Amino acid sequence: MTNTPRFRREERPAKVQEALTRIGSWLLNTVKTEPGWNELVFELKPLSGTIFARITETRDEQDYVGSVGPIKESSIVIPEIENLQHAAYDEHEGTWFTATVIVTAENWPEPDYQIGAAYNRQDEPQDWEGEGRMSRQDVRYHLEHFPRHASQIPQWAQLRLSGRLKRDHEPNTDSCEVPNPYLSEALSQARGKERSDAIVVNVLRASLGGDFLLDISDSTFVPAGSQKIGPRSTIRYRVLRLANDMRALCLYSSSKYVKEFHTRFTKSSSEPEILREHAFKVYLDFLADKTCDVVVIDPGTEHETFIEKPQVAWVLSTPHNIHVKSALLDGDMQRLLAALTAPSSVLLMGVRAGEEAPLFIPVPEGQEPQTMLVFTSAAEVASVDPQLQVRSAPAMEVLEFAQSLGADGVRINALSPSATLPMSQIQELLEIVRSAQHISN
Repeated sequence: MTNTPRFRREERPAKVQEALTRIGSWLLNTVKTEPGWNELVFELKPLSGTIFARITETRDEQDYVGSVGPIKESSIVIPEIENLQHAAYDEHEGTWFTATVIVTAENWPEPDYQIGAAYNRQDEPQDWEGEGRMSRQDVRYHLEHFPRHASQIPQWAQLRLSGRLKRDHEPNTDSCEVPNPYLSEALSQARGKERSDAIVVNVLRASLGGDFLLDISDSTFVPAGSQKIGPRSTIRYRVLRLANDMRALCLYSSSKYVKEFHTRFTKSSSEPEILREHAFKVYLDFLADKTCDVVVIDPGTEHETFIEKPQVAWVLSTPHNIHVKSALLDGDMQRLLAALTAPSSVLLMGVRAGEEAPLFIPVPEGQEPQTMLVFTSAAEVASVDPQLQVRSAPAMEVLEFAQSLGADGVRINALSPSATLPMSQIQELLEIVRSAQHISN
């Protein structure tokens, strides 16, 4: 982000409207849509020197999520987005972490356009498609450039900074960042137990869709312009050489364990540099790194868990739906439904050897099972029974199959996080998809 001059308080309302008008004009000239839409929703998230965006089209009261990804650095809209963030700044509340620009259209075929915006100054930005959430460096950079009163710094940002931000009061020293509570629960179940395939599978399935913490204290940071970390920076993760000469990539479920191991490893009281990354990205990088043999989660703890490269490769090479799992982790039903209807979306079923019938939620003897079980990854299937055979198909076909079997609903994943969709909701979802396909044809 460039160093846009701070606007005076009396200038800000006009500057906000000016930036919104130009962003809306760019949106109308750039996004390809068919006439007849009601709203275009343009969500903005500045992250790691890049601005990520998500576009949703509303048509006949139905939402269609479009492209998600970074805006090109050369785009003419970036200066206007930066102006919007500066123009929305308030000395007490700061500025927005994410913004939603909404363009409405009425009276087609020659519509009248209106533009508005909503600003999120407090809630943590969501991970949309595996790009990751705001890292410690992102939060620090944001608050350095848009300082706000200490009372307006949200707790998640305080935890991300691990108490290193100077402010009027010190945070609770017992507080720590736990990016994925389901992973923490799976690790706690492994405490004091001998390593087994069942434990590894449970940890793997709990980690997918969430984030890990990594110690990058040995990295070399080279700022580029106003960015905290420039392209010439060298990021080095903490890696251990084990007694058998294998090399283990260190991953953490809590900032508490990062700090504890960093202190033991470096024999110093210095604070570690912590990076938060999406587990899927971490696993992909691990598979591509020929110098690392295993990952170790929370090394040095009673629940430390080693996962070998073939086990990670198995999970990532088999069909999986990381977007549905991420929505389950966040408890975001709207994003869950959007992820299910995506063209590439898949769901998995577990089938016992010699059978073709899918699994249903067990019920008391004498009752007919009604809720069909589906899964987001092979690890989720194996967590129920490692002997199950895995079947995968497009998500909409799986839901149609459940409907044809007379199921009263579908449960996505047997273990938490999970969600149960009643058949009435599934039927509505199927009708929406069929209508959209009919229009496109």
